[in-house]
Amino acid sequence: MSVSVTDAKSAIAAVIDFISGLTNAPSGSGYIGIPADLLGAEFVGEIPTASKIELAIPDLAPAIKELSGKSKIGIWVGGGGIAADSEIGKLATHLSAPIFTSFAARGVCASNPLTLQAPIHEPEVSNLMAECEALIVIGSQLDGMNTKNWNIPFPKLIVAIDADPTVLLRNISAQVVIQTSNLSSALTQLGALKALSTWADVTALNQKVRSRLLTEEKSARGIALVAAIENNWPKDGAIVCDMAVVGYWTGVYAKQPRPRRLSYPVGWGTLGFGLPAAIGPAASGIKTLAICGDGGVAFALGELATIVQEKLPYTLLIVDDGGYGMLRYDQQVAAHPERGVDLFSPNWELLAASFGLAFTQTTIEKLGDALQQDTPGIILIKETLYPPKSTSPRWSE
Repeated sequence: MSVSVTDAKSAIAAVIDFISGLTNAPSGSGYIGIPADLLGAEFVGEIPTASKIELAIPDLAPAIKELSGKSKIGIWVGGGGIAADSEIGKLATHLSAPIFTSFAARGVCASNPLTLQAPIHEPEVSNLMAECEALIVIGSQLDGMNTKNWNIPFPKLIVAIDADPTVLLRNISAQVVIQTSNLSSALTQLGALKALSTWADVTALNQKVRSRLLTEEKSARGIALVAAIENNWPKDGAIVCDMAVVGYWTGVYAKQPRPRRLSYPVGWGTLGFGLPAAIGPAASGIKTLAICGDGGVAFALGELATIVQEKLPYTLLIVDDGGYGMLRYDQQVAAHPERGVDLFSPNWELLAASFGLAFTQTTIEKLGDALQQDTPGIILIKETLYPPKSTSPRWSE
């Protein structure tokens, strides 16, 4: 949404309209073009106020009709469902429905025993999806990265509830589509469905997956690092992942105790995102952990000065594998020569000292102790991690 204005009243009115419109689903960003001379002009007149937007009550009768009689219902939640965390949990409990979450919805219904803690890319989770007779999709585009390019075993009946299902319907076919910004009303109405008996032991499944990951050679080190972060980073803190193997493990597999705790730019694949993006929550006074590889962190090393200058509660975790680890793995899987993936790394300890930052070089086994330090700074681990199954080169395994 963008608009250009030529007078003060229109400028203020545009801001009011943006605040009213962009805070409702589907939310987004807006741009208002205001001439420089207008910005310095005195405003005369009454300042307009935002009007409250009344959300229409959606008709869930078609969804209720199709879902009635189904005994094995699953719920898939995307980033658009975060605001309805409570209602989703109540509906899942009522229907005994396992809750699958997209990467953007990590932390939704965190304390609900029906919430799956591993991604759909793990076979146990995929098998559970295959048992579902119906899937309620809430606020998700069901993009390729979340669904292995739509190769997960979708049920025959999909009920989509979304403020703007346009992209979703380009990706999959849904038998029932409810377009609404009033998620609370939609999910409450689905409570009219008959209460269902438990058909899946999600708690046991979560434990089974985690135990397997901790013992398998390809996943043991990555999931051990994930566990150290889970157990030692505060629940009220923030975590920002970069596009790095350590970021893939943390962003997808770490149990999040609440929504909006994690930022993870999957899809765009924005290498170098982590270090500067983590300044945002830290600048708001939130204790923030940035998780980066050695390649991505090099994109914004100058921001270390910002962290020090503003005295931010910021910890930077770097897992240095000597280059672009994911791209190196891609080349290995394709049996290609390794080109352009090995990088020169600085002396991280000297770099931290030059900015006046605390520095700790540690191991995965001792990462928990380093994370509990109160002094912001850099934590370095030198290790090569195997990528998780959520990364595309491993989808076909």
